[in-house]
Amino acid sequence: MKGHHDDLGAFHEPIYIEFRDTDREQHVKLSVWLAWLAGLAGDDYEERGLGRDELIRRGQVFLVNRFSLKVHRTPKMYETLSATTWEHGTEAIYFNRHYQFEDLDGERVADARSTWLLCDPEKHRILRPRALVEGVRDIHCDADCPPVTKIDPPEQLQPLGERRIVYTDLDANRHVYCANYGNIIADYLPEEIVSKPFSTLEITYAKEALLGETLHILGADTPEGYVLIGRHPDGNTCFISRIGIK
Repeated sequence: MKGHHDDLGAFHEPIYIEFRDTDREQHVKLSVWLAWLAGLAGDDYEERGLGRDELIRRGQVFLVNRFSLKVHRTPKMYETLSATTWEHGTEAIYFNRHYQFEDLDGERVADARSTWLLCDPEKHRILRPRALVEGVRDIHCDADCPPVTKIDPPEQLQPLGERRIVYTDLDANRHVYCANYGNIIADYLPEEIVSKPFSTLEITYAKEALLGETLHILGADTPEGYVLIGRHPDGNTCFISRIGIK
């Protein structure tokens, strides 16, 4: 079913949880949650005439900087959710966006926040929010999830392995699709964590990963959740994530 905007400008879209969206434990995959968040933002802009093709024509592209998600109740396979997303203004160079997921009885399932950057896809230059000539909506409705803040890496990190970037990791921007980092995270989480339903997921995308690169994966358990980091061979951080379990 096609999504729609309400009178305030928030975008609503139903989501049906397919068999393929869940993992061994029948929990929605981390990558699927991230894909929903990215897809809802894209569908919102597409419905407003600001889809990827139009933005590329203008020499612009949106790239996600951070996601923060809190799951209040683990959704089930074959369940339908009502998803809502809305722009929450800007802060410096960042576009803020919030999300809410409910079941068909109107009960809250999850909340999320994200920050985005508007960039020049050729020169990889960050553009100020005013470059989006249509302007940015600022709907004053909060989200019940952790703020999108910096995740400090623990001092003691354990090497967990290496992950080579392959063709199927990539998207049309020619780097790893933001949701596919959820699969990388899940593949390297300890069994006692990945097998349980998670309550929070935070991720910061620091430096894009490209085809053929090899990321060094490191992790550590902390009081705030399990931190998992992907680093480029030169030591620069590709992504840093933190997962809390129920």
